[in-house]
Amino acid sequence: MKTRIAITILLVVSFFFLPKYAYVSSSGIEHFLYPISHANIFHLLVNILCLWMVRCPVNILVTYTIAVIASFLPAVSLYGLQEIPTMGFSGILFAMVGITWGRVQRFKDMFIKNKWYLIIPFFIPNINAFVHIYCLVLGFAYGYYSVYFSQSVWKRR
Repeated sequence: MKTRIAITILLVVSFFFLPKYAYVSSSGIEHFLYPISHANIFHLLVNILCLWMVRCPVNILVTYTIAVIASFLPAVSLYGLQEIPTMGFSGILFAMVGITWGRVQRFKDMFIKNKWYLIIPFFIPNINAFVHIYCLVLGFAYGYYSVYFSQSVWKRR
């Protein structure tokens, strides 16, 4: 609860007081700052609403790292082969969901339950749906292997 409050405050303060940072593949520091930047107030409010609706444990350092790694993977818009500037907290949210599904090791169920969240953004202009998929899959891998390695280490003792 405290983490979600702190994240909400960080996102609101960064929206009003920091410059907007969006990454494109050739960008530099923007890859590290895009999660706290939002295009408009509606974008900010939707991401904050999702943060409070998603009932996944929040490990902000891990999910942030996953979102930054995903930003370096190739992504193009379905409306053309040009890359679109990307910003917002949604990559971190998808990483949170992926980690949760990875811990229960149910990859197929993860895609079935989240199919509309993954498909619909492809049809909305200026949304980088690929980063959502990358974050979800990388989050799943992290959750899956963290459980796998903790169980295998536990069995050795």
